[in-house]
Amino acid sequence: MVLIVAKVVFPHAKSSKVAKKNIEMIKKYPADPSLGTTLVIGVKSTIDVMEVLAVVDVKNGKVEENMSNLAKQYQEYALEIDGFKYQMETYFSIAEAYNILGMEPPPEE
Repeated sequence: MVLIVAKVVFPHAKSSKVAKKNIEMIKKYPADPSLGTTLVIGVKSTIDVMEVLAVVDVKNGKVEENMSNLAKQYQEYALEIDGFKYQMETYFSIAEAYNILGMEPPPEE
């Protein structure tokens, strides 16, 4: 399993515009379960910006397609909303990390 962790930031003053754009984007790009599952989307306010964190559990062999789709969607936000920024990272599951080391992962709790 590979996880994509995406972080988005935007100015507080753009919150309503981002929320409206999000509704539009959900309709334009409906979830595709064949690519993976969104595990969590969290939102917080900092002194400077709003932050959104999304974690996607990617189906085997679908990392590139997921990253491409997410970047395409985030770029649409960035083109329309001043100050909208994003970054995406990939993570291995703990079991995969142990397997890379040639070790058995610890039992899950």
